[in-house]
Amino acid sequence: MPIERPESNLLSEWLIYIDSINAKSIELGLDRVRRVKESCNLNPNFPVIIVAGTNGKGSSCKLLESILFEAGYKVGCYTSPHIYSFNERICINKTSLEEDLIVSSIKFIDENRNNIPLTYFEITTLAAMNLMIKSNVDIAILEVGLGGRYDAVNVFEPQISLLTSVGIDHQDYLGDTLEEIGYQKAGIFRSNKDAIVNLDNPPSSVLGYAEEIKANISIKGIDFRVERKKDSFDYFGSGTHIANLPYPYLLGAHQIDNATGVLRCIELLPQHFNIKKKSIENGIVSCELPGRIEIIAQHPMVLADVSHNPEASLKLFNFLSEFKNNGKVYAVFSILSDKNIEGVIAPFLNLVDEWFIATINSSRARPAGEIQQSIKNEKPDAVIHIKDNLKEAYQNAFEKSLLNDNIVLFGSFYTVSECLTKINTNG
Repeated sequence: MPIERPESNLLSEWLIYIDSINAKSIELGLDRVRRVKESCNLNPNFPVIIVAGTNGKGSSCKLLESILFEAGYKVGCYTSPHIYSFNERICINKTSLEEDLIVSSIKFIDENRNNIPLTYFEITTLAAMNLMIKSNVDIAILEVGLGGRYDAVNVFEPQISLLTSVGIDHQDYLGDTLEEIGYQKAGIFRSNKDAIVNLDNPPSSVLGYAEEIKANISIKGIDFRVERKKDSFDYFGSGTHIANLPYPYLLGAHQIDNATGVLRCIELLPQHFNIKKKSIENGIVSCELPGRIEIIAQHPMVLADVSHNPEASLKLFNFLSEFKNNGKVYAVFSILSDKNIEGVIAPFLNLVDEWFIATINSSRARPAGEIQQSIKNEKPDAVIHIKDNLKEAYQNAFEKSLLNDNIVLFGSFYTVSECLTKINTNG
């Protein structure tokens, strides 16, 4: 049931309100969003980059944002979900916007939607663009929330579209195969506009759709690539060679893959954008993003990652296997009910010594009892502790750890958010 429109200017109350407007949490289709976009006159006069992908899109958005900011441009960046607060989702020049500005923009969208039902994400997407237009940014970067073709950000026309990866996730909405999912994600491509495919062996549906609409497609390994060296990497594009670039501050070998697509975006920007090598270097090393293979502490090692599908989980496993302390590994884990839990936990079954689990504070949560059973089904002798909440799960794992042990927090944005909030408020 929709609740009454708040009279206050508290962002928390407005987020609850817009979450209640539409009974369906996710409703595919752009007609409703487009009508409200037009009624609000949200027609940006600056280039827009849309980023989609099963994994890597958040990191790619933030790398782009960081490089463009270092080059002196006013950059708008919209990402989701968040770790600590909603404000993280809407940034101008790498700075989260204040609550009163966000509330004012949400009010504007709500007042002009003419009773058209919009989802939480649809309203906040339009509110984010409204803020970027009011801020007169030079360029906007928009991260797709789900899929691509019917995602709210796709109501805007991109100058460049970037596809970071295609994996099995959100099957209820996108399909059960890589071909079906790839087709949905390729929906961000536009005729006669640059479409970057930054993945190895892309599904034929992605390439086929790009050819069908006559997008200017760039394919990793054919039109652009990188060469990794011991302490740096080189980028090669269309007549472009940028040598000895630093490795990203963001951890994990896959971040070089994300940087590859980002550098192709930089290369394909309109000519009036002048991006020097120094700006690229500074942007790569100054880019931060919480909860993406983030080392919170070293002794014991506390490692947080929002990985919630098999592809991301394997990348986390590879990093932890290489860089962990020599002691035990404790996993603080929980996951949503619509995720492939067997695929996510598979790499960790023989690495984790003990599991600390709890039910996520969400209506979409998988109950802790089911998580325990899934782990036991794959590894009957697994040691599992069920706790009342994830903060308690983390606290118990931390109290049990010695200085040479490891704690890995993963399974969902919610898992990482609840644990990091505990860490940052109570230590």
